[in-house]
Amino acid sequence: MYKMKKTNFFLLSLVVVLVAGVFLIVIHPAQAVGDAYFPEATTVSLDVGDFTINLGSDADEVVTTNTTITVAISTGQKFVLTSSGRKRLNNNSGYNSTCTDTQSQLTIESSFTRTVIITPASDTCTVGDSGSSGGGGGGGGGGVITIATPTTPTPTPTPTPTPTPATTVSPIASPTPAPVSVSISKPTPVSRGFISLAAVSLKDGDVISATGSSDLDVYIVNVHGYKRLFLNPAIFGFYGHLGGFSKIKKSTSTVRDTFVTSGLFRNCETNDKKVYGVETSGEDTGMLHWVNTTGEQAVVDDPNFFKKVFCINTKEFNWYPKGSDYTSVNQIPDYTRTSVSPVSVSTPVPTVKKFKVFDTDFLNVRTLASTSSVILGKLPAGQIIESLDQQGLWHKIKYQTKDGWVHSNYLKAI
Repeated sequence: MYKMKKTNFFLLSLVVVLVAGVFLIVIHPAQAVGDAYFPEATTVSLDVGDFTINLGSDADEVVTTNTTITVAISTGQKFVLTSSGRKRLNNNSGYNSTCTDTQSQLTIESSFTRTVIITPASDTCTVGDSGSSGGGGGGGGGGVITIATPTTPTPTPTPTPTPTPATTVSPIASPTPAPVSVSISKPTPVSRGFISLAAVSLKDGDVISATGSSDLDVYIVNVHGYKRLFLNPAIFGFYGHLGGFSKIKKSTSTVRDTFVTSGLFRNCETNDKKVYGVETSGEDTGMLHWVNTTGEQAVVDDPNFFKKVFCINTKEFNWYPKGSDYTSVNQIPDYTRTSVSPVSVSTPVPTVKKFKVFDTDFLNVRTLASTSSVILGKLPAGQIIESLDQQGLWHKIKYQTKDGWVHSNYLKAI
C-alpha cells in the first residue's frame, strides 16, 4: 500500500515501507491545507502503469495499492490524477474522467468529506469518453510509500504487511533466526494454464460466472490469476459499483477454473493492514481469522501470498464473525464450499479428447496458441474436433494437413 501525506516546501523523499521492518523518514515538515498536499507533480506506479498526481492536488489522505488509489477528500480540496497512457480512471463515486489523444484525467472535488477509490483499468479510454464505472473488489497486496512529517524509525513490526510488488527490497534483518519454510504443494494459476487476463478476454476486477455449469457461483478476478468467491448473495449486494447481477460476465467453466480461488482478504476501506483468511463454515457462511504472522514469513511460506489478497469493504468485513488467529500461512484452509470436495493437485484428472464447436458461427484455427497468430482457417458450428494437446486455454488439432490451435471458449466436451 502507498500512503501520501503533504509537505509544503520541499521535494519529498519516497521510501518503500515493508511493515516487516522498513519505515520512512521525511526531510521537511508539512504545513499545507490537507494532510496530503502535492507541491510538485508526483508519479505513482500501479500494475497497469504509471500515473501522475498533478501539481497542487490536495486531499486529507492518499493511499495506493498495486491496483487502486484511495483518496480521502474534504470540502474545498481538489485532487487531479492524470494518465499519459490514457488508462480508464474508474472510480466508485461516479466522477467522470476526460480522455484526449494524449492523456486521460480525473478531477475530484467534493462539498463534503468522502473517500473515493480509483481503480485504473488496463485498457485505454476512447477520445471524448467520460466514463466513471469502477472495477472494484479485486487486487490487494503492495508495499507502503509514505510522505509524512519527520519521525524516528520505530522497528515495531505490523502483522501481515503488504510489500511493494514491483521492487525487490531486502528487509532490515533483526538478530533472530531466519524463517523456516514448510513446503506445501498448492495449485497456482500457471499450473492451471493461466496466461493473462487478456488471453481470456477479461480485465482486473471483472465479475464472472460459468454459463451452463452446475456451479453458478459468482467470482471476481485479479491480474495474477486468482479469483475470490462472493460466499453469500448478500455480500455481492455490498458492492453497488459492480452494477448488480445483470453486469456479471458469462464465462465457461474452463476459464473459471483456470483462476485459483483465494480466501485472503484485507479491509481496504479502513486501510487495515491485517490480512484475514476465510474459513467456510457452511454453504453460504464463513468466519475470518487474522493471519498473525510477519510479511517476511508469509512470503517464505507462500511466495504468492500477497498476490492472493483481495480488498473488501467494511460492510463485508463486519458481516463475518471473527475466529482465533492463524499463526502461520499454512493454517489457512483452501477456500472451497463445504459441499464440494476439493480435488488434489496430484490426482490426475481425465482429459476429454473430443469437442464440438459451439456458441459461434465459425471458430478460427490459428498457427499458434495466441489470438495474434495467423488464421489457418475456420471451423463451422457443430464441427467435431479431437484435441491432440492443450496449452492453457488452447487445444491443438489437425487442420487439413497442418497443426492448428483453437480456443476452448468455443468448445464443448462430448
